Amino acid sequence: MPERVKRVVNAIQRLFEDMGVEVVEDRMVRFIVQEIHNGKSLEEAMNEAYIQNNTSAEWRRQILDRPEIVKAVEEELAKAFDEHGSEPGSG
Repeated sequence: MPERVKRVVNAIQRLFEDMGVEVVEDRMVRFIVQEIHNGKSLEEAMNEAYIQNNTSAEWRRQILDRPEIVKAVEEELAKAFDEHGSEPGSG
């Protein structure tokens, strides 16, 4: 195979590998957000077998900076405060 063709094939392979990584990462993020909205803490969601078995420790550290994760945690905190504030005898 000519060198030029090899470079094109390698570039296409890298593109698809990168796309595959992004798809997997997106699924992991959606799973974590879903688990948080289902009442789990961020720590519980991150310790789920699905996350632990399909991600690295480095990825799990980095993912905490993703806006989707931060937003889900903020929403659940706000909901908890709203529920607490609406209880009889509170406030």
